[in-house]
Formats: sequence, structure tokens, C-alpha cells
Amino acid sequence: MNITAVVPAAGLARRLGGPNKMLLSFEDSTVIGAVVRTLVACGLPVVVVTGRDAERVAEAARPAACVFNARFAEGLGTSLAAGGAAAPENDSVLIALGDMPGLSPEVVRQLCATHEGPEAITAAVYSADHDRLAHPIVFGARYRDELLALDGDEGAKRVIERHRDRLKTVWFEGELRDWDSLPVPPSEA
Repeated sequence: MNITAVVPAAGLARRLGGPNKMLLSFEDSTVIGAVVRTLVACGLPVVVVTGRDAERVAEAARPAACVFNARFAEGLGTSLAAGGAAAPENDSVLIALGDMPGLSPEVVRQLCATHEGPEAITAAVYSADHDRLAHPIVFGARYRDELLALDGDEGAKRVIERHRDRLKTVWFEGELRDWDSLPVPPSEA
């Protein structure tokens, strides 16, 4: 079974207000660079979906393949659809949000190892927020058409709700915070 990572990184950063958070510094890279580095280290092919500042985000996301979402301003659903379309047809898709630079290789590896194939949906659950599904989430190839049909600012939540009987969760200690929940250094604001 093959898994391709799809990383939506096209947003307008409305909650952050101002700079493109994908291009902010994180450790020795950028926010998007850190996410891509983790996924590549796990041996996954990576497709980053760009929108705002597409050329700069694509440069920061090397060596990932990049696809431009012309409808990025409409929301996350359009980016998930664009990324899903760029993944090989029979691959499962691991969705890892571009604003989660703290994503660990151990989480990615465990989700991929636990994922049971084209009929499965596999999601992370973190102890700090134990009653809520979190990212990354792996969708089997069976859900490709549903992912490609996503639209607007809604993510894949409805796909999961329709197929809850196919969902397997993997427990992880701690939490995975997105960039919006981390303090922004004054030099980046």
C-alpha cells in the first residue's frame, strides 16, 4: 500500500493577520519547510498545495512536489481536493496541515503503519485533547472521489462522519498545536 502526503499550505492566514505563516521561521527552516522535512524523513512522497505567495511557498517546501490551487481563497476544501487530485489514483492520502511544524516523525510513522488500506481512515488522537480527532489523518484510496469533491472552507470532516465505521484512531501522548495557537515572535508579526 502506498501513501502520499498532501499538505494544504494555500491559505490566507486570516487568523494570524498579515504575514504568510507558511513562510515564518521555525527552528532552522520555515513552518512549511519543517512539515515537509518531517514527511520526507518518513519516506513519503509529498504534495504541497500552494495558493497565497505560491512561488515563495513552493521554494520553502522543497523537495516536495507542489500544485497551485487557483481557488485557494474559497477555503480548505478546495486545497484538499487539489492535493488529492495530484496524488496517484490508487494511493492512500495522509493529510498533514502545513501550519503544524511540530509534527513528529514518530506520529507519521505510527499512523502509516497502523493504516489498514484502501477502505480505512486512520486519525491521530492526542492525550491533551482526547475527545477530538486530530491531524494527520490518512484516507484510504476508496475515499478519493469524496476528497476530490470537497469545496469551500470545510475540511474532510463530513467524509469521516459518513464513514465513521471505517475510522481507526491512534493515541499519542501530548498535543500537536498549529501555528495559530503558538506565540508569534515579535520579529515575525
